Amino acid sequence: MTVVAVSTNRGTEEQVRKLVKKYVSRKRLTFLNLVDPKNSVALQYGVQGIPMSFFIDPQGKVVAFASGYREWDSKVGLLMIEQLLSTTKSLRKAK
Repeated sequence: MTVVAVSTNRGTEEQVRKLVKKYVSRKRLTFLNLVDPKNSVALQYGVQGIPMSFFIDPQGKVVAFASGYREWDSKVGLLMIEQLLSTTKSLRKAK
């Protein structure tokens, strides 16, 4: 599984990059963080609120999403991810 964050902060790309870099450093995030200051990725995926989490299979298809804050590292959050991964693996084997 790969985790990627996309920031939709407003401003120039340089301003957003600095802001994201500072946040990533402060929070000690270890996953890939990208910037989308023009909201082109957000528009492509139909983002209507922030934060929004998408689960995308290896073929690039969105298999699930969650709108709003989630504690993904909680027991419930981890269980949801495990179930989603299990379901996705089962669907790929069935094809």
